Amino acid sequence: MSLADELLADFSPSPSPSQSRSGSPEINDEEDKGHVQVDENVPKGQVLFELESTARLLSHLTPLLEKIVYFQGQPSIAEGNIEDNPEYKLLVDANTLAVEIVTEIVNVHKYIKEKYYPRFPELESLILNPVDYSKAVEIIANDVKSVTLKSKALSEFLQAATVMVITVSSSTSSGRDLSATELGLVQESCHILLYLDSARHQITSYVAAKLSLFAPNVAALIGPETAAQLFSIAGGLTGLSKMPSCNIPSMGSKRDTLTIGLGHTGIRQQGFLYHSPLIQSVPMDLRKNALRILAGKVVLAARIDRVHQSVDGSEGRRLEQEVLEKLEKLGEPPTNKGAKALPVPDDKLSKKRGGRRARKYKERFAMTDLRKAQNRIRFGENEDNGESLDESIGYGRVRGPGISSASDARLSKGMQQRLKNLN
Repeated sequence: MSLADELLADFSPSPSPSQSRSGSPEINDEEDKGHVQVDENVPKGQVLFELESTARLLSHLTPLLEKIVYFQGQPSIAEGNIEDNPEYKLLVDANTLAVEIVTEIVNVHKYIKEKYYPRFPELESLILNPVDYSKAVEIIANDVKSVTLKSKALSEFLQAATVMVITVSSSTSSGRDLSATELGLVQESCHILLYLDSARHQITSYVAAKLSLFAPNVAALIGPETAAQLFSIAGGLTGLSKMPSCNIPSMGSKRDTLTIGLGHTGIRQQGFLYHSPLIQSVPMDLRKNALRILAGKVVLAARIDRVHQSVDGSEGRRLEQEVLEKLEKLGEPPTNKGAKALPVPDDKLSKKRGGRRARKYKERFAMTDLRKAQNRIRFGENEDNGESLDESIGYGRVRGPGISSASDARLSKGMQQRLKNLN
């Protein structure tokens, strides 16, 4: 049996002795902090010795999954203080552990990239999602040159454009073949990452099924699946109720450099809330405003659930109706007010500033006495004419081409001083 077969065999869960006898798992809160014990039902090997935090997480993950399986078969009862309900405590622990799982997925992803970089260094920049990267590494392995034959398997979880880029990059890759030991470490770490991702999905689906009982208003507003995803990142109902609304749209957002420009919507914060049913039902040009409005209502609904008010979810439905009314108002076309008539012209003379400076300024452009005399002629006498630029100019009552001093060029005192210094 190969190393990969042994790791796959570790995934198959086997009932623990305590669970087979009593039907429910034994909850042991005492932990051995000196030595990390890894359950037999989870992947184990050399990778867990190098990633101590992942091994520690797996030791807590298996009993939690057993509790989830146990409570899924039991009826949920919400009586008295919900904080004292053991199933609610399990929901909070599951949300907290889901956040740790996301962190460990990032750590294992980094470990896989370091080990697989000598074989296909371009792959880590082509596939940014850790789960998709692990699946692609499992499929490609050492056969980088034959990626074309595996394009069908890659297209099951990757876009066609990404598969095409991977195929082209594999033909020019300068990596070397991994040894059997190196390839075994890579395959084992991929199995661990996929196991953590499946456990995270199992926790999220369980929380989504129970949220209608413990967080009815948030579930009624955005749906139980989206609420469970937000709880898994925020760390439970208390963490979501204390979070600013501006941070909620970016929770769970992914940035893929290959998809930029291919149907890009222009909205940066495409997280869990963006993919909720309410936002997806809104036209594309209103989704940015809808995200801002809905994020504020989510925080209000979380605070209502935090103090255990409106347990029937009526406040969540009311907030949802308010969001829909605001979005409907935003989607309405602007009212046609008709053509507006121009205002009545005001013939009043505008007030001018008076004073010595204003009088001097007016004198510069006022009509001089010489010009006034030129515009008049004497009765019964011929007017003297002059020529200027092939044109005849009448002098009127002016005897000869007089020159008015009012039209002389004026220089400022500073310019006069500079001219004097030049001379």
